[in-house]
Amino acid sequence: MYPSIGYTVGQAACLPLRMRLRLFLTRRYVYSILLPVLLLAGISTRVCAAADPGESQFGVSQTLFATLAAINAAGYDTGIDSPINEHYQVRTQIRQILASRQIPCLSELRAFYKEHKKPTGAGDLGQYISFALTAGDPPKFALPNGEVPPDVEPLRGFSDLLARFYKEANVADLWNRAQPAYMAAMNEYQELVINTLFEANGYLRNPSGYLGRRFQIYLDLLGEPNQAQVRNYREDSFIVITPTTAPVIDEIRDAYLAYLLDPLSFKYRKAITDKKALQKFAEEAPALNMAYKEDFSLLVTKCMIKAIDSRLMHGGAEKRAALIDQAMREGYILTAAIADLLPVYEKQPDAFRLYYPDLISAIDVKKEEKRLRTVQFVESVAPRVIAPPAKMEISPVEASLEAAEGLYEQHQYEAAQQTFKKVLGQTADKALQGRAYYGLARIAVHENRRTEAVELFERTAANNPNPAITAWAHVYLGRLALAEGNPEKAGDQFKMALATEGISAMAREAAEKGLESNSSSGDKQQ
Repeated sequence: MYPSIGYTVGQAACLPLRMRLRLFLTRRYVYSILLPVLLLAGISTRVCAAADPGESQFGVSQTLFATLAAINAAGYDTGIDSPINEHYQVRTQIRQILASRQIPCLSELRAFYKEHKKPTGAGDLGQYISFALTAGDPPKFALPNGEVPPDVEPLRGFSDLLARFYKEANVADLWNRAQPAYMAAMNEYQELVINTLFEANGYLRNPSGYLGRRFQIYLDLLGEPNQAQVRNYREDSFIVITPTTAPVIDEIRDAYLAYLLDPLSFKYRKAITDKKALQKFAEEAPALNMAYKEDFSLLVTKCMIKAIDSRLMHGGAEKRAALIDQAMREGYILTAAIADLLPVYEKQPDAFRLYYPDLISAIDVKKEEKRLRTVQFVESVAPRVIAPPAKMEISPVEASLEAAEGLYEQHQYEAAQQTFKKVLGQTADKALQGRAYYGLARIAVHENRRTEAVELFERTAANNPNPAITAWAHVYLGRLALAEGNPEKAGDQFKMALATEGISAMAREAAEKGLESNSSSGDKQQ
């Protein structure tokens, strides 16, 4: 039915991976490629095994597929005449099959779609993308009872409709039959995507993202072409792309950089606040999206991304200067300042997340005020494939945790300790308290308060904040037990770390080395 476009899954080497995606306490299983991975010869059509938290992934989602199939059946026609649909054919053929089937809920589905239709194609598609990223697995597609993204709240009734549609239209069969075409499409994108994320990680000297956070790229063939939609939901960041006639690699890189840089704006808010006098210039830029005018930290992150883009782009100094100049004229007022400072970062050894406060502090407000008085802001910019991201959703407790981590990384241990303790009074949530205990425990280790550190790491593990941190708590407990001369307890802790589902690659390596060291120590004692 669906052409494989020169590629079949049977011809590819299998890379079985399973990803567990957490978003508002929901789960779904997807076919995915773990990034970074060196052996990316192919994609498995099987549901795969758990990926490490904090890693980046490129895949397809059954929930997203079912959601977009439903709105296509209900009257979503935007971009249906695009020539790129002839390349993949999936959207056209899915619509033809659905039109031939008797689907009892279809009239109700059409009425729902019509009632919630948005005035723009991107907005119309966007609300259903948000729904698919928030809803649970098929066949129920349940939304969480609590908080959901603002554009999803009006779609709560869609879960029941989609569940009925999924069953009545036999969407599971369509999903299985569509896999060769989806895998072929991913094969066209994967090398560029992987290289882009490797390049960004290399520049930032970023080993593996953040504990408990994940960056996910989804490709879907049922939406309007030339879309790249970004979502930041608590601990997870997403970019959903549709078939495109123009490269979206820049959009993917910028979304990934935002995922890596956004948390730093919370960790180092004091350094950013010191530069807020420059915000008035951004407010005067007619073409700048209001989101950046209202949130200075969001603007700083975007300027940082633009400046890094200028360092990563190919084409020489003249092309870099043109990109920076255009960014400044559009209202990204700190791009030039940051671009001037990045060569200094490149010549020193620290990772970007550690150097970040130094870079922000080095911005000379008076110098930039003088520069910005000469900038002629443009009145408008050409329409972009990608929309400005929403402000990163973060609770006051999360903000405190990020601030405490920032203080810890700047070796301001007393201030970090006070902020971690503040979290314990802010929330009764065991997972969030566990993250605070983990911070306090690391400070206790640094200050050689071993007995207290053991107690705090035990509290961390008991609260199970997330698999990555829980595993590291056991690793630390194993190391402390070794230091106390208790190899049996150390071995138990290292084994508990390795048994933690979702352990990160670095924690696994540390636990394995701990077991090896423990074994060697035992041999010597014998």
